[in-house]
Amino acid sequence: MLGSRFPLSTAAIFVACTSFANAALDKPIVVPPVPSMDQALLTHLVPAYATLNQWSDGYIPQDCKTLAINEKLSPNDIEAFDIFYEDCSSDPWVFCRHKDSPVSQKEMVEIFGRMPVKSRQFVRHIISIPGVISAGSSGDNIVLRGTGPNLMTVFIHETAHSMDSHAVTALPLPFHNTQQWLTAYNTDPAISDSYARTSQAENFAQTIVISIFDRVVPGGIPTIQPSFAQIQQQYTTAIFWLADLILPGGNCTRRLLNSEPVLKTNSAKFSLQAISPPDVGLSDEVEVIEPIPFGKIEFTSYA
Repeated sequence: MLGSRFPLSTAAIFVACTSFANAALDKPIVVPPVPSMDQALLTHLVPAYATLNQWSDGYIPQDCKTLAINEKLSPNDIEAFDIFYEDCSSDPWVFCRHKDSPVSQKEMVEIFGRMPVKSRQFVRHIISIPGVISAGSSGDNIVLRGTGPNLMTVFIHETAHSMDSHAVTALPLPFHNTQQWLTAYNTDPAISDSYARTSQAENFAQTIVISIFDRVVPGGIPTIQPSFAQIQQQYTTAIFWLADLILPGGNCTRRLLNSEPVLKTNSAKFSLQAISPPDVGLSDEVEVIEPIPFGKIEFTSYA
């Protein structure tokens, strides 16, 4: 579920490593398969309290408008709203929801609010549109198309792509290209599932789901996966480097720049009547992160 996710500062690394990073992996899948983790995660990840501020109907974030146009949807059918979570109260996230999305405002806010805030802080916008059940990410935005089971693990997986690109500042990024990660991967005899075999980027994102489960669910991965040792170097390496970023608690310390508010329509008549755009600036309480350029999204089914 990976779109365009390499910042300009890592362009040289991207050129050198693209074929490797996007190559399918040939490591076997752990036996038995890792079962669904959603219910346990929903039980142990408590949603942060949130308040909502609806945007004026005339405006939408640029990334949301770009996605709507790319998906052949009308920007006029998408609502934008700020969500102020209690653990990042000065810097809201901007959500976008198409009027025909089967995912409600409440569900979007509640599921995303269950993410540890220090993981959540690496996501720019959360966007929900109608369509065949699938999800993807690009420009540090999470996009849901339709709805299906396992939304909690879908949100964690897509957030993990942005963490891959921004979280471990002590090492060259993305993290899945580092020697630390590749050594862990090469040491383990298996990987978590068939989707992890798509590429190292997807393997890392799937591993973050396991890492968060291991940290927040009592007993961790050994309670659901008797062969946990076959993938242990990967998920424990992620746990070591991400540390408290994948643990509930605390407050946001870093945030991505929001995309600029733009008019939903380019009509000159509407422009003359439009009110002032929403303020999407960040407070002095957080370190500002430059987002990855928004690009084509490769949606993947999760039904």
